[in-house]
Order: sequence, then structure tokens, then C-alpha cells
Amino acid sequence: MAGEAEIEIARKLFAAWSSGDPDAPREFLTEDAVLHDIVAGSDKVGWPEIREFFAFALSVSPDLVLAPDAFWLNDTGVALRFHMSATVKGDMFGPDARGKKWHSDGMSTLEFRDGKVCREVDYHHGGAVARSLGIGG
Repeated sequence: MAGEAEIEIARKLFAAWSSGDPDAPREFLTEDAVLHDIVAGSDKVGWPEIREFFAFALSVSPDLVLAPDAFWLNDTGVALRFHMSATVKGDMFGPDARGKKWHSDGMSTLEFRDGKVCREVDYHHGGAVARSLGIGG
């Protein structure tokens, strides 16, 4: 059963996701880790693909913060609830959204192997970001 050590790694991983450094999460992931973001849709397999995906996210939201606030344990890992926020940098949501802060709540499941995350699945509603900017229904 996962325990406090895995929760601590989860906290550190999410601090790395929130650091603004596209390389920061690497030390907490296995080389063959899989990241599946429900909104993005496809698996990112291995550090190079994960880094590319994360670097793009930082290019449009450089102050991205993923703040976990609750954790649950099971036999293979940790589930956690998080609040995600950032400021829109470009025109991804249209010129009126540029410079505005967005937010969304979500959950993640983290599976571990040898003390590192080997699979992360992020669950959040794609429309929540747009709604928080006042442009979604």
C-alpha cells in the first residue's frame, strides 16, 4: 500500500509542475512514465514527450500553479485533488482573455514504481478554464 512517502513525492511533483521550469518534474518520474491529461486526450509517453507537452503549457501559461489539497491512498499509488490556475499569455482563448487569470479544479491519480511516478492521469473539465475567463457556457 502506498503511504506517506508517496504523498510527499506527489507534493514535490506538483510543486515541480508549478515551478515554471519545464525540467523540474523529471526527477519524480520514471524515464518511461506516462502522462494522460483527459483534456489533451492522448498519452504522453516517456520524459521527452512529457517535457514537450509541459513546456507548451508553460509557453501559454508561464505562471501555472497546480496546488493539491487532499490525498487518498491505494495499493498502487495516490489520488489527489488539486486547484489549477494561471494567467493567459497568448491568444489561445482570444485577445480579450490575454492577461486574465483562469482557474479549474481537478483530480489526478499517480501510480508508482521504485519510488517514482510511472503513470499520471489528470482529470479536469476542459470548459472550466474558459468559463472562469467568462467566455464559456
